[in-house]
Amino acid sequence: MIKSISLLRSRKPISATALTAWSTLWCLLVLNIPFWTRVLELRPLGDARDVAFVASVALLAALISNLFLMPLTLIRPLAKPLLSVALVLAALAAYFVWAYGVLVDKVMIRNVFETDALEAGELVNWKLLLFVGVLGVLPALAVLSVPLARPSWRRELLHRGVALGVTVVGIGLVAFFFYQDQASFLRNNRDLRHRLVPVNYLSGVGSYVQEITKRKLPYQAIGADAALGPRWQTPNAERPLLLVLVVGETARAANFSLGGYGRSTNPRLAEVKDLVYFTDVSSCGTSTAISVPCMFSDLGREEFSAEKARARDNLIDIVAKAGLGVAWYGNNTNCKGICRAAGEKRAIREQYPQYCTSDGPCMDGAIFEDFWSTLPSYSGRGLVVLHQLGSHGPGYHLRYPESFNRFTPVCRSTDFSKCEVSEIVNAYDNTILYTDHLLAETITRLQSMADRVDSAILYVSDHGESLGENGLFLHAVPYALAPRVQTHVPMVFWSSNGFIERMGIDLKCLLEERSRPLSHDNYLHTVLGLLDVSSSVRQPGLDFVRSCQRSAATPVG
Repeated sequence: MIKSISLLRSRKPISATALTAWSTLWCLLVLNIPFWTRVLELRPLGDARDVAFVASVALLAALISNLFLMPLTLIRPLAKPLLSVALVLAALAAYFVWAYGVLVDKVMIRNVFETDALEAGELVNWKLLLFVGVLGVLPALAVLSVPLARPSWRRELLHRGVALGVTVVGIGLVAFFFYQDQASFLRNNRDLRHRLVPVNYLSGVGSYVQEITKRKLPYQAIGADAALGPRWQTPNAERPLLLVLVVGETARAANFSLGGYGRSTNPRLAEVKDLVYFTDVSSCGTSTAISVPCMFSDLGREEFSAEKARARDNLIDIVAKAGLGVAWYGNNTNCKGICRAAGEKRAIREQYPQYCTSDGPCMDGAIFEDFWSTLPSYSGRGLVVLHQLGSHGPGYHLRYPESFNRFTPVCRSTDFSKCEVSEIVNAYDNTILYTDHLLAETITRLQSMADRVDSAILYVSDHGESLGENGLFLHAVPYALAPRVQTHVPMVFWSSNGFIERMGIDLKCLLEERSRPLSHDNYLHTVLGLLDVSSSVRQPGLDFVRSCQRSAATPVG
């Protein structure tokens, strides 16, 4: 490897093809150690056949990586700048694969582009800077320092033709001798392509750019027929009504004591009478950029795409069309375009110094306090959404006040290599404990106004989180490969007696149904059902409360 760097620094002109090959070799041998570790875990070198197979994987990885880098050098004046940027980004991608077990794909690239500076800043540490500096910036500077040869167009075409021919022949040879092994190996271990630098991030960027630059779909207005149903025609229909939707962030069901987790992470919610905890709820995605728009869309996980969701009305739009008030309190990056009918109210940092620092995101207490301050004078009929920052990592220790530091010792670094896994889990569990407090306190405040407002609260997380299982941390693993801890999410429902009576809910039935399999696909339809909003968009079969609701004409009790 030292030899390769010295060659890159050589003043002797080399061709763009050769420079690309050296860059590929650097990525393959230095930046892909997690990839090779995974390959050798899956196929240990037990005999000569294993050695030959791993060698074929190496050849295939080299050829494909080189193929991805070759287009960057097509225009000679841009060849070195583009290749050097690619090496820096490759080191950055390699760091996250290395440090957190992150798998890089289009969704992960979308997360990068849609995050804000405060969240991104939490990921920056000295280890990242040193890693990228040594393994990305220095090789990039070496590339920039190498003089490129100026061959005739015929020779340049010959070089590229030979490189492409070698690639085709090499892939053909691998397929000829190892097709059955390779096909089975890659099909059963699809995570490998999301670990291979630079193929993972270059293909992800390409897919993301293709998505955002292609012709936008025509906007489709849906729910024009949305209207308030018969439950709004009863004698008490003029009473204020409030449904609070709390959209959790990165809370996994595995760490909710309401669902059987060994630690008491939900002590306050456990004491709430008539609380319903749903035990088998699956998310629509493994990242906020997918799950939250999908939750509020009528498309469902199988039909969902960010492009389709942007081009049609969502739950908030439909509720507004029915004539109900809507409000969105946000403490996450943004509302992902969902709250256009409501706007997004964000906490004024200066008003909540106990929750907001000058150099990091606010704790969720800021938006909850903002919302709670409106309750004493509430007299409307509608929907409020609280979009949490919740348990977003890696800065778990920054998500809760010190008074909730119950599980100790905690990891106080975003560099997980500095912490024991148990310390990471402790910090994460404290975030769940804090969410428990915020939800329980909201219920207490809603209960205190039950004499004049009919209210309910529905909490569900957008996705889960990995906490070191199988070497994975954080989230956003491609859904087909994602572990259950990233897709199994907690969901909680509570309603006042007035809301139960008004909407004809059989609470005993709902408690009996709490273990039925549900998903984010049920969300929009259930919320419309809870608000008794009729619309052709609403599918009663996906409303999980409907089977436990009496008809509007049936008296309660």
